[in-house]
Amino acid sequence: MRGYRALLRLYPASFRREFGAEMEAVFAARRREADGFVGVLWCWVVAVADIVGNAAAAHWDILLQDLRYIGRSLRRTPGFAVTAVLVTALGVGANAASFSVTDFVLIRPLPFPEPDRLVRLWERTPGYGQLELAPANYRDWREGAQSFQSIGAYATGSANLVGGQVPERIEVSFVEKSVFEVLGVEPLLGRRFTAEDAGRGVP
Repeated sequence: MRGYRALLRLYPASFRREFGAEMEAVFAARRREADGFVGVLWCWVVAVADIVGNAAAAHWDILLQDLRYIGRSLRRTPGFAVTAVLVTALGVGANAASFSVTDFVLIRPLPFPEPDRLVRLWERTPGYGQLELAPANYRDWREGAQSFQSIGAYATGSANLVGGQVPERIEVSFVEKSVFEVLGVEPLLGRRFTAEDAGRGVP
């Protein structure tokens, strides 16, 4: 009977409390009347098919009753209905936004080869928090560091893009030639920077 009781858990709890004992008694009587292995097997097949179909119908009936009750309640108190919908929408929107940020920042890997080997270096000065490296310190770190395969410097900012009908403000990054090597990527257009590109007065 343990297996049959487990099947009965497919029904809603209220249905089990009202009809569960009677259904167990009926199944036990059918089980005793079953003749041979085939009879017992057929008894279980009928029981499973009956419970699965009726349990789905019972859940659907309870859901419809709940929806009708909710509809009547909301029609009686439209102010509460609007408030409930707005609060629910805000909650869903906040959860979706926080998950999107978490997904991009913490779950998805960075779009670079071997992203777990990439680190970002800062310097810290007494009395200040995290600071970007001074150019002279960066040169010293790059020449003396032995723990890194490659080091590159970059800075972000914005610029005016002209040449079209209307100037456009765009986000830009100022990068050293070794940044592409550090990230392990190739430019979408053109080529990587070379040592000659880093000199003064070059195009």
